[in-house]
Amino acid sequence: MIPITDTHLHLIYQDEFAYDWCADVPALNKDFKLEDYTKLTEGHGIAGSIFMEVDVAESQIPDEAAFFSNLAAQSNNPLVGVIAACRPENVDFQHTLEATLTDSTVGLRRVLHVMPDETSQSSAFRENIRSLASYELPFDLCFNQSQHEIAYQLIKACPENQFVLDHCGGPDIDPARLNDWKLGLAKIASLPNVVCKVSGIIASCPTPEQATLKNLTPWLETTVETFGADRILIGSDWPVCNLTSNLPNWLTMVREHFSSHTTDEQTAIFHKNAKRIYGV
Repeated sequence: MIPITDTHLHLIYQDEFAYDWCADVPALNKDFKLEDYTKLTEGHGIAGSIFMEVDVAESQIPDEAAFFSNLAAQSNNPLVGVIAACRPENVDFQHTLEATLTDSTVGLRRVLHVMPDETSQSSAFRENIRSLASYELPFDLCFNQSQHEIAYQLIKACPENQFVLDHCGGPDIDPARLNDWKLGLAKIASLPNVVCKVSGIIASCPTPEQATLKNLTPWLETTVETFGADRILIGSDWPVCNLTSNLPNWLTMVREHFSSHTTDEQTAIFHKNAKRIYGV
């Protein structure tokens, strides 16, 4: 079994942090801890996992990074790095960034699909993103299908930065909108400084009944064809994947879908690319 590096693991510790957004998502408004994840992934070949920030209260961003960096520094769990939250739109970005970075920080993210489109279009935002290049830290992009042009413009404006497009570019899992998504994804992939995560799309299915490999195959195939095996990462998006399915099902889907690829391609997609992009 080729090992997988899970590049998109959310963990929720409600006794440590405030997750205001969870109030609107009852299924996620509870603890999802590392020990739960470890049990769920037994036998699925997870060789390492990267914690992805969970949009905690802004004042807690450095504390979240520190807490999970401490876990990643321990040898008795699968965590190998932390993608920390940041707010590039803020005037104190650099100060907060310095307070957030740890030895375990392998990337940064600002959730943008729930923000006004103009957030990432300001000159200050882009200048702060450009500053990350000196840290050699990739920036994860969380945009929806309708925001592909905004994502493209941000990536193009920051050619020295490494970007990671989360969740296959946030598609609407709707055959009627498949072609629009393809066109937007191809435009983003035309820029050399971006890779893409195969993650998150199972939760985008309209109903649990539609969260099947058969239904998701057109999106999975297109993502790999568009970016190529050397620009694809794997992420579980746990526990968000629980909204329509569960973590073991998603990992099984991933392995089944990529089973037709060569061993070299699977090795790149499952863990080699993660090492190159995130250094884990």
